[in-house]
Amino acid sequence: MNSTICVIEANPDVSGTGIRASIYALCLGGTLVSYFLRVFSPGEDEEEFSRGVSSALGMQGLALLCTAIYQTFRSELTLFHAICVVHLLALLGLNLISKGRYAGFGPWRLWCFVAIQVIALGAFIAFNVYLWVTAPHFGSQPACNPDTVYVVFGVSISATSPVFRYIILGTLGASAAGFILVFTCLLPCLCGAWIRRRRDPLAGRNVGTGRHGNCTWNWFVQTSTSTDDQGNSQREELSGQALLNFTLNRAAYCGLCIYLIVSLEQTIQRNTLDPQEKGWTFGQVIAIFLLLGVANELLNVVLASWDRRIGHEAGAQELVQVRPASSSTASRNSLC
Repeated sequence: MNSTICVIEANPDVSGTGIRASIYALCLGGTLVSYFLRVFSPGEDEEEFSRGVSSALGMQGLALLCTAIYQTFRSELTLFHAICVVHLLALLGLNLISKGRYAGFGPWRLWCFVAIQVIALGAFIAFNVYLWVTAPHFGSQPACNPDTVYVVFGVSISATSPVFRYIILGTLGASAAGFILVFTCLLPCLCGAWIRRRRDPLAGRNVGTGRHGNCTWNWFVQTSTSTDDQGNSQREELSGQALLNFTLNRAAYCGLCIYLIVSLEQTIQRNTLDPQEKGWTFGQVIAIFLLLGVANELLNVVLASWDRRIGHEAGAQELVQVRPASSSTASRNSLC
């Protein structure tokens, strides 16, 4: 039995307290706020806030992935911190949607967005595969790799265990195969939309609206619509089975987030880390301010709702004051 304990060097820009707090708050807090807005105040405000949260999560996930890949190339990332990156990316995702809704949905925008999504997902899978294939000698402290543990359902598992690594690699292989299959099925639809736009330029204006064709591209990029379309596409209040399904979906997502958070915190506690890991760095401050940006969005949603309510009340009072005046004028004219 080794008498010395391998201390994992600090890297707070990857798994520091500020990074984790920002991600946890965005995942759980953003989901809960979006749920309550969708149930009690459906409409454009709820949709814009949800897009803001998704955009913040996606950008933070992309930044974390790029940081991990860069540090891996420079041999500055330990196996423990690489595991933390993979775990945090499971929370963040790589859904790089635009925060705003812009008109003009065409092939350039579509293909650019699809290419970014494919590259990001491919980089994530490649990083995962490289991590678990080279786990015994991965990173800047290969001597600490045998002592690095990963907590799964409360059980500490050695990160270099062959069985554990093979299970993860098999899961990644199945996920990659599923992604390729889905993209292959979508490719004819993408090509058909492009060919149709080349033959009939006017049809390109309706791409993504679902009116002419079976391809609906709002999953990729959200576009702005006309005034009539906005009135017809107003989100209705959820009730009955729709409300139950939406609630169960959000509850399942929150449950998954809670499990991932608890598992990561247990993994951090059960590994021997340098005390400087708890220090605050510039990257963590940026992550917190990114969280404040989402809080600012929520504040604007609340204030806009209050302003509309005050405006409606003022309009109702003016209408009440105008009606008696108009009725008295009409009576005077009749007497004359």
